Amino acid sequence: MTSSREEPTEVVLVRQQASAAPGAVAVVRLLAGLPPHWACAWAVGSDRITLRVGASAPGAAEAVTTVVAGSAPPGWAVPR
Repeated sequence: MTSSREEPTEVVLVRQQASAAPGAVAVVRLLAGLPPHWACAWAVGSDRITLRVGASAPGAAEAVTTVVAGSAPPGWAVPR
């Protein structure tokens, strides 16, 4: 039997500027900009945020990464 649920998509953001908000503040700002129906879990450090988003639609991983990168608070970015 297979499950229709995929593994969560994990996206990491890192602090790019010393003047950027610390991780705890940045994750609140980030979560506020994401679609409200996304189920999210996160781990926060002062310079790193790991966000796990549950997604089951085809192509969801790419969409999640694009939205998270576009919603990143100033001074934070998804490493390339």
